[in-house]
Amino acid sequence: MADALFSLEGAAIGYGRPLLGNISLQVRAGEYWGIFGPNGAGKTTLVKTLLGALAPLSGTLRRAGGLRLGYVPQLSSVRESLPLSVRQVVELGALDLKGCPPVPEVLSRVGLHDLERKPFGALSGGQRQRVMLARALHRRPGVLVLDEPTNGIDLITRHALMELLRDLNREGMAILLVTHLLGEIGAEVKFFLWLDSREGLCLCGRRESVLRDPRLAAAYGAGLRIMDVAGEPVLTWATGEKEADRG
Repeated sequence: MADALFSLEGAAIGYGRPLLGNISLQVRAGEYWGIFGPNGAGKTTLVKTLLGALAPLSGTLRRAGGLRLGYVPQLSSVRESLPLSVRQVVELGALDLKGCPPVPEVLSRVGLHDLERKPFGALSGGQRQRVMLARALHRRPGVLVLDEPTNGIDLITRHALMELLRDLNREGMAILLVTHLLGEIGAEVKFFLWLDSREGLCLCGRRESVLRDPRLAAAYGAGLRIMDVAGEPVLTWATGEKEADRG
């Protein structure tokens, strides 16, 4: 693993039968990864495997000793009716850990410093998602994993969230941003894992090598368009389709 925080080597993932195979991924400190694929491509299955909730069907998963992972789930999987305060939701994410930052500190970081005692169920969708981010940061993670973090939140909250992720990455935190929206993956994302189980795609590596891979053109044809923005390759759907509809 050398200096990798965690790695998958030659892994197949799925539930009983492989959904995707031959995945090799190494994440190091300070890296910012975009994990992209249409709906049903295998992204959440990969996340569960990386978090240890699902064992790889083959291959190996390794983590550096003492590594802490912070996880922000999809908003749709978070129960609005939790009979807990914001503070309690944050604290529950790190009951097994020591040396965590104070709850007010992480709530302030996500812009919720004045909502510590408010019932979690009384919050808006965007506020609940920020609480889940504070919950992950309370663990003092070496790697932050976010599964479709902008689903169901308003545009202003979305921009604030993406800016906070950029700040955390500049401070040295490794980030894995899982999304089905190409537009979510900005120029700060230097590493890419492109998944599409229906097309048999699992492309992993530096941004420029993945986004210029001829296998993308072979899989999607004229549906994708590559542009250079400030010297960085950027892919968009050329047909004007909503990205969510491609799943």
